[in-house]
Amino acid sequence: MKKRRSWQPVALALILVMLIAGGVLYYLAGRHQRSSAMLQPGTRYTMYQSRYGERKAVRLPDSTLVILNSRSRLYMPEGYPATRELILDGEAFFSVPQGPQLTVWTDKLKTVTPGATFRLHSLESQQGAFVYVLSGAAHVRKSYHSPSDNQPEDLIAGQSVLANKMIDLMEKETFELEEQRDCLNNRLVFNNTPLPAAFKKMEDWYGVEMEVKGRRGPSKNISGEFSKESLHEMLDALQDSMGFTYRITRDKVVIKF
Repeated sequence: MKKRRSWQPVALALILVMLIAGGVLYYLAGRHQRSSAMLQPGTRYTMYQSRYGERKAVRLPDSTLVILNSRSRLYMPEGYPATRELILDGEAFFSVPQGPQLTVWTDKLKTVTPGATFRLHSLESQQGAFVYVLSGAAHVRKSYHSPSDNQPEDLIAGQSVLANKMIDLMEKETFELEEQRDCLNNRLVFNNTPLPAAFKKMEDWYGVEMEVKGRRGPSKNISGEFSKESLHEMLDALQDSMGFTYRITRDKVVIKF
């Protein structure tokens, strides 16, 4: 009589392989889709996010307008605006109507305002952060305990805070309002702008890093106005006249002359 081979060890091995593969896929997905470390356990959030090279406008239930820059995430807790607090990982413009105080948390800065327009940059993967106030007023302080300095700063239009968590620094500065207003109003304006300066404005506009390779480019300047173009559309419009090619990688935009 022929001895039957047991199927159980084979089935168990197959299940084990599937579980390991599933775990690896879940881990890899989590690395690229991980949530902010600022989220409170037990609280449910609605997440808004923008893709690479995209600026995305979001209107919140209290009429606050948020323009998310490239690869940014905004977390709104359940019950907002009864609890008027938000969490940002990335960069965004906030246009906050007058009302009860709104608090925006990041891993480096806590920004509180009863009504203001401001630009906030703070990625959890980076050490630096800043807040620019375009109108109204904001109260800014470190969102973590500092052993050396926990003094807040009160900002009005034209004032900013620059911070770096690694060196535990937060300083008050001033800036030019007009350029930030153009950015807020979705107007990227070039007025006979040299190419390196134009690339720098694009970096700020889309929140991306741009690397220039090859000869340092023709001595050409750019004139024109862009508003709702994506990063791809803007580069497509410029590459022939400026004499460059480009590719967008996961981490940066590479310009080649």
